[in-house]
Amino acid sequence: MMKQIILSLFLIFWVGMQSSEAQKKEFSERITKEVGLENVPTNTLIIRNFFGSISVEGYSGNQVLVNVKRTIWADSATDLELGKKELQLKVIQESDRVVLRPDAPYIQFDDEKLSFNWCNNEEVPYDHQLDFTIKVPNSVKIMVSGVNDGDVVVKNTKGTYLKAANVNGGITLTNVTGKTKVNCINGPVTISYADNPTEASEYYSLNGDINISYQKSLSANISFKSMNGDMFTDFDINKQFVKTNKESSKGNKPKYRYESKPVVQIGNGNIDFDFETLNGDVYIKKI
Repeated sequence: MMKQIILSLFLIFWVGMQSSEAQKKEFSERITKEVGLENVPTNTLIIRNFFGSISVEGYSGNQVLVNVKRTIWADSATDLELGKKELQLKVIQESDRVVLRPDAPYIQFDDEKLSFNWCNNEEVPYDHQLDFTIKVPNSVKIMVSGVNDGDVVVKNTKGTYLKAANVNGGITLTNVTGKTKVNCINGPVTISYADNPTEASEYYSLNGDINISYQKSLSANISFKSMNGDMFTDFDINKQFVKTNKESSKGNKPKYRYESKPVVQIGNGNIDFDFETLNGDVYIKKI
């Protein structure tokens, strides 16, 4: 009798779950656009996303080829229609840059800092996601960032500057060039260079490993800081030393903070690469 009661309760729960899922409504569409951007190193592509993935690939043209999957979920047809109306793709075209981001009445965005100010308390009656698949002129600068529900991927670009950030997802940069700044909170970082950066670059991961591959001609001073991680490399180490930074406060009192980081020199150590993790290892390899 007891088994029969338990089975009945399970069936009721399962049917309820199925009914709830069946009631969830979904809308999905592809948004495609072509936005002019000359293929020169002084131009920039900027993508800011909150929910969804970002994939960028360089090519030899003079157009940003935009392909975005827009998805809305809601419990009712009314809320679904509201989501379809409110959540849009924002495209800003300027003389030297193109900016892509989600837009809605409740999304606050700082156009100067190029960042979200998601500080209102309005409860939105639907879920949404934008998944970016972009082809970009391969010589332009790239600045991309995500927050939730997707990875950030950039490949086959040869610009002078590449900045990538993600909060809950990984970052993968493949066959890229240029000064690099990477910031990842919860996810792995994987990078391979077609040509080594010729300017100082920074790589940060809070919870995840950094796997990075440079051309064998690498010549750099590599500093490393971590609470629970180690650094490994198959490059020959010419020298090891400690780098000390002194930072002064901006207040009236002269306060200083000294920070020391171990540094390994590869080759002649022409430029500085800074690596930092909290819970993750760093692997620096030859291509």
